Amino acid sequence: MLRVRSWRRWKTREPGPLPELPRLPYVRLRVTLRAEERASVPAYHGSMLRGAFGHALRRTVCVMGPAQPCATCSLRPACVYPRLFETFLDGSPPPFLRGLTRGPCPYVFEPLGTEGTLAPGDSLAFDLLLIGQAVDLQGYAALALERMARGGLRAGRGRFRLERVETIGPSLPPLDGLPPGPLTLRFVTPLRLKVRDHLVAQPGFRDLVFAMLRRTLELAQLHVPGARVEWELRPWLERAEAVRVARADLRWHDWERYSHRQQSRMKLGGVMGTLVLEGDLAPFAPLLRAAEVVHVGKGATFGLGKVELG
Repeated sequence: MLRVRSWRRWKTREPGPLPELPRLPYVRLRVTLRAEERASVPAYHGSMLRGAFGHALRRTVCVMGPAQPCATCSLRPACVYPRLFETFLDGSPPPFLRGLTRGPCPYVFEPLGTEGTLAPGDSLAFDLLLIGQAVDLQGYAALALERMARGGLRAGRGRFRLERVETIGPSLPPLDGLPPGPLTLRFVTPLRLKVRDHLVAQPGFRDLVFAMLRRTLELAQLHVPGARVEWELRPWLERAEAVRVARADLRWHDWERYSHRQQSRMKLGGVMGTLVLEGDLAPFAPLLRAAEVVHVGKGATFGLGKVELG
């Protein structure tokens, strides 16, 4: 009988507080380029921007030359390029990254809507978010952006001039709560969320919480020195199961990008639309506010998985 009473007390007790979520300092750079010749800008061009930026950054800071792989470079610990653009996993990686060689990078490209053909004189604007210790590297990022513009965004075609870089921040994800009543999550760019190695078209709140936690905690552990990271996910997931999806207005959206690494076109579909959630969402406010900044799901670094709360 004592065991039964103890089990019943455990089942009916109020849930305890959730583990404290580490905060992610970040800076938002609002970048404006001015076209100097005709240029073609595809939809969801964050992938194009990321690729051009990475090549420009390496040309700007690397002293070893393109023939030297970063993975075996003796200067890698002191080099800006891997600290900013390509995160190698050394030492003890976060739990879900064990066995991998690279982790999430401390930046996000957010295109601001321009696409199609640009004429000379037209502008192209986007945001570049730098997260954690990458905030201190924004000077190098600005140099790489200037070189990226001069060299062209697509294999030397479509040259631009860097007109302006505005610094918004540095800041932290807001701690303010959520609006009262049901909460709407709006997926502004395709959300590519994998559950058991399969992309899902109808994500549940628990799936979203797991993905948001992974991204937030991995970024904190890898890019915020001194951050206190608690890999205790069960309390979050148990609470998430009590939140109900009251309405889902989601659609699958396919788009393509060209991968220079794989030398082929890749189809990168994802979910867009809205989810309306009901339940006790207040404890999730810090996590949802962080997700608004760092995005969620695969392809977050080039702008996929952008979520807005309403």
